[in-house]
Amino acid sequence: MNRLSSPRALALRIGLVAALLVLALVGLLVREDRARASGQEVRLAMEAVDPRSLLSGHYAALQLTQTLPRGRDCPPDLEAHFEGDDSWVALSPGPDGVHQVTGAGATRVAALSHGPVVVRGQAQCRRAFAEPPREPVDGVPPADDRPRETVVTLDIGVDRFYADQEEAEALEAALRQQGQVAAPPAFAIVSIGRDGRARLKGVEVGGVRADLNWF
Repeated sequence: MNRLSSPRALALRIGLVAALLVLALVGLLVREDRARASGQEVRLAMEAVDPRSLLSGHYAALQLTQTLPRGRDCPPDLEAHFEGDDSWVALSPGPDGVHQVTGAGATRVAALSHGPVVVRGQAQCRRAFAEPPREPVDGVPPADDRPRETVVTLDIGVDRFYADQEEAEALEAALRQQGQVAAPPAFAIVSIGRDGRARLKGVEVGGVRADLNWF
């Protein structure tokens, strides 16, 4: 029997391949952790979206969404992502320390004209009525002068926070209160690297912060 095809040699080769894969995975985690730690940290408003999927593990699904003050228009150049695969979104810090979308661009330089921090991704803006329709008076429809609110949704690849089941369910329950008067403020803590990529560092709900920890 060929020594290279013996059971012991086969087991040894399988073990070596497995060890190399483990080392590669650890190296990837280390590089990502260093990039996350060295990037610029920003706080972005968020809310919950789809329920937690047991097929993908325990996580809270997040959506980075900000509601602009009434009367404010959509940030400029948000349609820049239609011009190519590489698009950037500009962020500017508000007086409360939370960064907001202030524009976009097809290139990093173009996006920097709208804000001091830029990240790879795209943003969409929509305007919706802030109040339900009013009832007709004497059969006459009222003038539709309801106030509108402008909502900006940010897509930078940050959409899930993995945690154990109890922590994920508690976080998701708190996030689903967003939009209610008594809901605690919720933020995603994001690191933006030199490459413009966003990496989730943690979340903050009601002033309580929970950081990702892979090690």
